[in-house]
Amino acid sequence: MTYGLLSYLVLGCASAVVGYYFARKRTEYEVGYRHRVEVAEGVQGMVIPLVEEFEAALEYVRAPGPSGELPIEEIERSVDGLEKYLVRQEMWLDRRSSTALGDLIASFRAHRRMMDLLPRRYDDPGFERAYERATVDLDEWLRVELPDAREELDDAFRGMLGVKKWRHRLKC
Repeated sequence: MTYGLLSYLVLGCASAVVGYYFARKRTEYEVGYRHRVEVAEGVQGMVIPLVEEFEAALEYVRAPGPSGELPIEEIERSVDGLEKYLVRQEMWLDRRSSTALGDLIASFRAHRRMMDLLPRRYDDPGFERAYERATVDLDEWLRVELPDAREELDDAFRGMLGVKKWRHRLKC
């Protein structure tokens, strides 16, 4: 009877240790997954207003004889804020999403620099031609290239979060 009780006690202890180990691993996974979701939501929450700032800049550039100031400083602050956020949260990103974000930020910076080089006064040489080129470039970027880059980022986040397979299964 002692041997039966002892084997029952050993089996119970082994089950408790194995159960504790797997419960701990599950909790670690859930915490990591929650952080990755928060980072994806945070990035999306920062990218959307940044796109809106570029759309406002397009309207400024598109206006005949633009007056006032281009929102370059606001765009620069937003891009810097996004980069700082990514530096703090980079441990939760995988390689694909990090690359997609790097490409998106580089695109934001390149178009901000292009707007920064625009002439400020109407009587500057090449004012109208520079604003026409900037309008075409920004419009094409906002309508074609930026949505493609954002879709790539969304796909990278879906892959990072493991929901990509569900999306494709529903489409078929």
